[in-house]
Amino acid sequence: MHLHKRRIIRHIRPGERGIGTATQAHYDLVYLREGTDRVLSMWIPLGDCAVETGGLAYLEGSHHRVMAQERAGTLRMPAASITADLPALADEYDARWLIADYRAGDVMVHSAHIVHASTDNVDPGSRIRLSTDIRYQRVSDPIDWRWQEHWFEGDGL
Repeated sequence: MHLHKRRIIRHIRPGERGIGTATQAHYDLVYLREGTDRVLSMWIPLGDCAVETGGLAYLEGSHHRVMAQERAGTLRMPAASITADLPALADEYDARWLIADYRAGDVMVHSAHIVHASTDNVDPGSRIRLSTDIRYQRVSDPIDWRWQEHWFEGDGL
């Protein structure tokens, strides 16, 4: 297995709401177009993460639709995110957003095709939500070279 060098730490402070704070609905292949589509992402909460702190949410079954549209060439290719309007996207897909309380030590693994997002941090205890994203793939598959360096401001990813 090849572990991508770039690892992302995300923080969502209480009271940060709206576009540009929580992670909008997206699928990871949008960001990893220059390598294989068989990349797996691990989302790991760094500490307990109750729903109120803005955890990860998956759009149920969305990977089937994304993969079918990718094969057919009919998928609208967003530059970054699909939308910040999670309820409208669930209606469009006729699906539910799946979210849970996460505990320290939990690891969520998903394909590059599933639509996911995070929610606003509305924690009444004013806790910050911390998480990290780690990506890996088969060594024999093409690797997106842009993800083989650490993040730096202005790198375009």
